Amino acid sequence: LLIRISLASVLLTINWATYVWAVVNDHVIETALGYFIAPILTIVIGVFVLHEKLRGIQRFAVSFAISGIAVLTIAYGRVPWIALIIATSWSFYAYLKKKVPLQPLESLTAEVLILALPAFIYVLATWNNLQSVHNTATLAEWILVAFTGVITAVPLLMFASASQKTPLTILGPMQYIVPTMNFLIGWLLYDEALTTSKVAGFSLIWVCLALVLTDLFRKQRLQQNVSSLQ
Repeated sequence: LLIRISLASVLLTINWATYVWAVVNDHVIETALGYFIAPILTIVIGVFVLHEKLRGIQRFAVSFAISGIAVLTIAYGRVPWIALIIATSWSFYAYLKKKVPLQPLESLTAEVLILALPAFIYVLATWNNLQSVHNTATLAEWILVAFTGVITAVPLLMFASASQKTPLTILGPMQYIVPTMNFLIGWLLYDEALTTSKVAGFSLIWVCLALVLTDLFRKQRLQQNVSSLQ
C-alpha cells in the first residue's frame, strides 16, 4: 500500500509540475491535448488491465477520440511531449487510485505527507531566489497562492472518490470536460494560436464526449426505470 501511494505521489508531482510549467510557458492548448489523451489511456487500462467491457456506443466514441488525437498530433508537427507526459502520468495515477483501498481524504493526505518533506526542502533551497514568491509576491498574490492548494485538493478528493466507485471506461471519457475548459482558456484568455486542423481535431473529440454523455444519461435513465418498476 505504501509503495502504491508513493508511486501515486510521484505521478501526481510529475503531472502538476508539467502542467504548471506548460501554463507559464504559453502551452495551455497543448495541456488540453494531454488531458484529451489521458482518458483514452485510462480506457485502455480499464479494458486490458482491469478487463472492463466497452459497449457498442463507447467503442464508436473512442474511435472519434483517437481520430481527433491523431489530427491534433499531426497539427503540432512534432511529438507533443508535454501532452504525453501529462496524459501518461494522470492515467496511471487514476489506475493506482483505484487500487488503493483508502477513503479519498485518507489517500490524498497520505500522498501529501509523502511529498511534504521534499517539497519543504525545495522551498528552503529556492527561498532567496530573485524570482521566488517570497521576493516578488504581494499580499494578494500570497492569498492566491494559498488558494491554489484548495482548488487543487477539492477536485482531487472528488476524483479519488469517483475512481473507486466508477468503471474506468466511464471515468475516462468524463474527463474530457477538463481539457475542453483548458482549450477554451488557452484560446480565449491567453490568445494562443488556433489553426483549422486543431479545430478539426478538437471537434472529433467533442463528438466522442457527446456520445459518451448520451450513453451515460441513457443508462442512468434505464436504471431509474428498472428501480421504479421494482
